[in-house]
Amino acid sequence: MSRVVKKIFFLVQISAICLLTTGAKQNIESHHAFKISEINFLDLKLKKELNDKKLSPKKKYLLAVLAARELKQLHRLDKALEFYQIAWDVKVDENKAEIILALTKPATASSTLFFFETDIKTLIKNKLYEKAILCLNPDLLNESKNAPYRILYDLINVKIKKRAVKKLYCFDDYQKNPEEYQYSSLLCDLLIDYLQDGKLKNNHMKEVEEYFLKHDLQEIYLLQIAKDLKI
Repeated sequence: MSRVVKKIFFLVQISAICLLTTGAKQNIESHHAFKISEINFLDLKLKKELNDKKLSPKKKYLLAVLAARELKQLHRLDKALEFYQIAWDVKVDENKAEIILALTKPATASSTLFFFETDIKTLIKNKLYEKAILCLNPDLLNESKNAPYRILYDLINVKIKKRAVKKLYCFDDYQKNPEEYQYSSLLCDLLIDYLQDGKLKNNHMKEVEEYFLKHDLQEIYLLQIAKDLKI
């Protein structure tokens, strides 16, 4: 199936399937409008996950931050602040610059893509995915200068949350030109398939791997995250 046909099929599926009943694939489009009932359902679902006593403090902190980001993206700052407060209350040795900014200046956006200084490629190569995503500011991913980081964020987010992801930042770019032979488009297509099917197709992964080996060894660290989706 060509990527153009797949895109059309994918969009039809998004429209046809009731939101939040079968996973994350139905809200990948960045401008999907959530109903109040759907937001409330998501809010309860996220809080239930955080009440799992098996969660370590670090995992609870991570999930609370990601929940806050998700609700912020859905334009529910009030509920996002609740999860930022949950994250603030978790006793962990983490840089909480993002939470401080959100709780003290909720109307002020951060002007930096990174909440704290770090070598993100080294974090990825060492498979420190949770620390890597915590350092990235998703509010600035839609800026054109930060385009290369969209697929990176999406890969890590899907790696951590699996099919619970509601939005792919790469999707708008992919939708404009799904046949583009670039690593960002190939990886976005891979993630769309993964969110739909819950698995990675061998032929699809092979296509992505061949691209990196032939055209972009410098960014091959992204391939590592894609392969780790199987874990």
